[in-house]
Amino acid sequence: APVSSMASCSKLCSSRTVDARKRVCHRFLALAVLSLLSLHHPADRSFVQNALRKNTQNPHGFQARKATATKVEDDVGYNLLFENALEEFANRSMTTKGAFPEYVKGDFVIPSIGQFDMGDRKFVGFLDCFGKMQRFRIDGTRVDATYRMMETKFFNNSVQARTISNGLLFFETDPPRENPWFLGPINNMPPFAPNDNTYVNTIKVGKDMLSLTDSYTMMVVDPESMRVTGTKVFEDDLEGLVCYTGSAHPLRNPKTGEWLDFVGNADLLSETTSVTCFALADASPNTRRKISDVVMDTAPYMHSFGVTENYMVLPRMPVKFSAQEVATKPMAAAFQEVGLTEAGPGNAFHLVPLNGSSGFIRTLPVDDPLWYVHTVNSYENATGIIIDLTTTAQNPFASDLTLAAARNKRIRDQGATGGKNLVRRYVLPWDTAAAITSEVLSDPHAATDFPTINSNYKSQKHCFYWAVEWFAESDSYASMAIVKHDVCSGAEKRSWSRKGWYPSEATMVASDRDGAAEDEGVLLFTALDGSTDQTFLIGLDAKTMEVIAEVGPFPRIAFTTHGAFYPSQDSEA
Repeated sequence: APVSSMASCSKLCSSRTVDARKRVCHRFLALAVLSLLSLHHPADRSFVQNALRKNTQNPHGFQARKATATKVEDDVGYNLLFENALEEFANRSMTTKGAFPEYVKGDFVIPSIGQFDMGDRKFVGFLDCFGKMQRFRIDGTRVDATYRMMETKFFNNSVQARTISNGLLFFETDPPRENPWFLGPINNMPPFAPNDNTYVNTIKVGKDMLSLTDSYTMMVVDPESMRVTGTKVFEDDLEGLVCYTGSAHPLRNPKTGEWLDFVGNADLLSETTSVTCFALADASPNTRRKISDVVMDTAPYMHSFGVTENYMVLPRMPVKFSAQEVATKPMAAAFQEVGLTEAGPGNAFHLVPLNGSSGFIRTLPVDDPLWYVHTVNSYENATGIIIDLTTTAQNPFASDLTLAAARNKRIRDQGATGGKNLVRRYVLPWDTAAAITSEVLSDPHAATDFPTINSNYKSQKHCFYWAVEWFAESDSYASMAIVKHDVCSGAEKRSWSRKGWYPSEATMVASDRDGAAEDEGVLLFTALDGSTDQTFLIGLDAKTMEVIAEVGPFPRIAFTTHGAFYPSQDSEA
């Protein structure tokens, strides 16, 4: 195996620049060490399978199965969010009912899951499935829709193999994939696998549209055709030997306009991790400028974070990501809960100054674990830092993230797929002797997540947030709504819902009128009509939550992630 590894390393490096060759070879050798370690875990040998035999799988299984609408009590068509949605087309034009205002002229882009199987194999975890992009080009009473599967290397390799190819997954496929005996699950890690199924979010940096997930890998997407054109290559050295994470939710620096994010570099032989915070400017889209390194005792996982006028706010959950576990098992096993015995940096907010100076940590009590998913907003005031998060009652990775659970009404309604997420405000006093306080800002009888605010109020005090709500009008998880909360006056929440309709995350497009109120704008989202198996694009008045424009039907979009609106001047750039 070592001889084979060295030969492969030589082949991999032959066509790269000197620096790139060094980084790839070093990473390859580090993974080779992990590969050797994985062969010495007898309990994990079930994950090390011989893939050298000839593939005799019947190619007739290549065609993905069609979705079927099934009535599940009052959750009519909800399961269609977790079935194949394979249709692709470009610029299908439709006329709206109502009209979008002039400031909502541009592209609404929302990624989703598109395909749940390939050939004879099925995905087990719904977050693992092949990604898809949808773009709605909005102009008054006309909307042109484009649907495109993400032709990533992972997807293309799978198409070529006529089955789900190698790559990191939360859960192993059914039936399990086969790996070369000398690599085992290392075969699913770079450089052996692309790991580029980055369908969670999109941003624009310079002229590039990038698709992201919680990884250091970003893919370039052509905003016109919505095709993936390649992997984003950065001309810097921020990625170490075992670079394993990033955030799918970069935020703008409120002073400079730069994108802010981080990459996590784990140590090969210990649990120590360096979280490298960086800035990425539109003027220099290929070079990430390092702000600071935050050293943590164990490898964190942070899906989102906050940005204030002067700080990046990194919420550290008591979870560690184990590179050793990834070397021997599917990725779900790598998210290990850290047992808390005393207050410390493993359950805390890490404050990183944007000017690169030394940061500080605000810890939470042992009996208040920081389980969270998304950031609503964060800002500073005279007394401290405020950060609003969507929180869970338990480790979010302890939830059942399988397709079987998502498709099962009884399991959904019991909360096993995520429970009732609450929006919680944390106040971090400047006085380090003062304790952190928190309060709930959402309906405790419902689950609230996928939040959005007026982008003009990011990193400053806001009064309104909008979000998706589950258990909205009944004890059914699939009872969904788009809700508006006023956290300043405490006014009763407003909502939009239709029985048997399942909305995506909403994107708030703020009014461009001088002196416009904070809640003056349009909420854009897609919604699946479960009874007809069709998707519609809807625009709500963000103030009143009444429909101002609606267009459809379009072919069904499956489970969606995070949408973004790009004004026409950005779309045409």
